[in-house]
Amino acid sequence: MNRIDASALVGRPRPRARILQWGEGNFLRAFVDWKIDRMNEAGGLDWGIVVIRPIAHGNPNWLNEQDGVYTVLSRGVAEDGAKVSEARAVGSVLKEIGAYQHWDEVLALARSPEITVVISNTTDAGIAYVPTEKYEDAPQASFPGKMTRLLHERWKAFDGKAEAGWQMIACELIDHNGDELRRIVLRHAEEWGLEPAFIAWVKEANAFYNTLVDRIVPGYPKAEAEAIEQELGYSDRFMTAAELFHFFVIERQPGQPELRLPLAQYDENTIVVPDATPYKARKVAILNGAHTALCALSLISGVETVGEAVTTKVGAKFLDRLLNEEVIPFLTLPKDELQAFADAVLRRFANPYIRHLWYDISLNGLVKYQTRDLDRLLAYLDRHGKPAPLLTLSLASWLVFYLGRFEGAEAYPPRDAADIIERVKAIGALDDGTARGREAMVSAYLSEAAFWGRSIDTPALRAAVVANFEVLTQAPMSFERLGALIDAR
Repeated sequence: MNRIDASALVGRPRPRARILQWGEGNFLRAFVDWKIDRMNEAGGLDWGIVVIRPIAHGNPNWLNEQDGVYTVLSRGVAEDGAKVSEARAVGSVLKEIGAYQHWDEVLALARSPEITVVISNTTDAGIAYVPTEKYEDAPQASFPGKMTRLLHERWKAFDGKAEAGWQMIACELIDHNGDELRRIVLRHAEEWGLEPAFIAWVKEANAFYNTLVDRIVPGYPKAEAEAIEQELGYSDRFMTAAELFHFFVIERQPGQPELRLPLAQYDENTIVVPDATPYKARKVAILNGAHTALCALSLISGVETVGEAVTTKVGAKFLDRLLNEEVIPFLTLPKDELQAFADAVLRRFANPYIRHLWYDISLNGLVKYQTRDLDRLLAYLDRHGKPAPLLTLSLASWLVFYLGRFEGAEAYPPRDAADIIERVKAIGALDDGTARGREAMVSAYLSEAAFWGRSIDTPALRAAVVANFEVLTQAPMSFERLGALIDAR
């Protein structure tokens, strides 16, 4: 079978190289690069991408071996409930350069007047300060170190002209990703003793945009690849599966220039806003928060996957009530936007093409509850004067899960830092079988700042968690029992 190449684009023109992209991974290729490819076709535009592989090793294959062209499979459940699977040959990527193999070529891109936009996703740990780096390293170890060197190369090549400044769109999964990249670049510039005029140029002529990215990208569909390639008629070592849903928020803060890349003009699921915070809160509370709220309850009930849980009446009822009664009322975006996002989340959870294991989601479950659900739990308590029924049930279920007080627990030991697991065990030991011992255990659980960032122990919440813990452990859990618990609340 022939390898995919530019002929798969069936006449679509290749764009000019105008974007430098740090990162060759599945996510960027199935998200930003895919969006840019669709934008180019819809608008007759020519925004082409040169991908820089920022690490020394990795995939033994290179995008150059297939003309930069690869397939994105967008698969999921449409609004009408129908299963959808769409394949697109993406032609926006022109070539891939290895930073460690061809650093001189990377530096040459900094001297190109055509390259005006930089995109990055160098993993969650990619935007990090490495104090041992030097200007002379070829290349620097970290992504911010490499960016500092490239920006200096560009400043020299264009004599510090303001119009030569870059627009950097950081897509790493950290808060304020663009701001953090800018901070570290400026720190390197200062510590390396670079010219004050250069530092002023970085601050005044370059823009670092914060973003929020949202698309589940499982990556290469290994189990199905052979059958899919037979259907497509070519082999593709960079084929990438993704869900149907995609949403991109680019934060343009006051004083920042308009974006050169006109993605939001051609893609309704890309927006440019002055503050991305409400959209992050929406994602964390609705998408991530719903996952975390149902995770431990599903595991102690013997339900293995997200899809299995949400396609039952019980799982669907839990999420519907949770989102509409305990989450959405405490978010700031318009209710219709929040409801539309919640509806999309439920379709995403039910995606038959993605087998998302609850046990994988349970990793570091307590801190996930703190960052995703705790604010809504406390806001409900403050507004209504009583604990949120389902978020409190979930809170109790995490204690049950970490203590292994459920049928089949030996197959699902908690996965967390050793000190967290030991602390939970010590808290569990307070339960001596008496009502007083159980209350002491729950009080210690709610008081533990290592779990929640501070004590959340109140008489009302403690009593509710004690009652829920007893119900969840008095008999083997199942979704049938969970349904009865939901109806009783």
